[in-house]
Amino acid sequence: MMKINYSLILHVFHDDNDINKYCDPDFENKQVKKLVYNIYKKIEDYCKLGDCEFYDLVIDNEIVGYAFSHKHLLVSFGVNKKHRTPEKLAKVFDIIKGNFNGNFESYMWSRNTRAINWLKKCGMIEVESKIENVTKLQYLCQ
Repeated sequence: MMKINYSLILHVFHDDNDINKYCDPDFENKQVKKLVYNIYKKIEDYCKLGDCEFYDLVIDNEIVGYAFSHKHLLVSFGVNKKHRTPEKLAKVFDIIKGNFNGNFESYMWSRNTRAINWLKKCGMIEVESKIENVTKLQYLCQ
């Protein structure tokens, strides 16, 4: 079974006092630790399907976040608050893009406008989602 770094997920969302505004609505009023555990468990469930990858987002020899993918799907990602600068976030998306061999997509809670707007800024486009309260984004290689 693939190694999922729970401590890294916890570190990524440490001091992000706004995360509950964007996360799974079921965790809106919960402690960050409970949200992180929920993320961890969802990643674990995906791992059972196979063809998954959990990886560190490393910029200038420093781990700034994590990402998790399943086949052509960006399932989860996070960048620690102190590293959310335009320059570092551009590099983060380049790392994520580089982990896919071509096009990929992601599903975000529609309330997660922070991530959705960032992904759109990086070149992902919104497409029809058949899931209530969920926004579907696609990245198409040029």
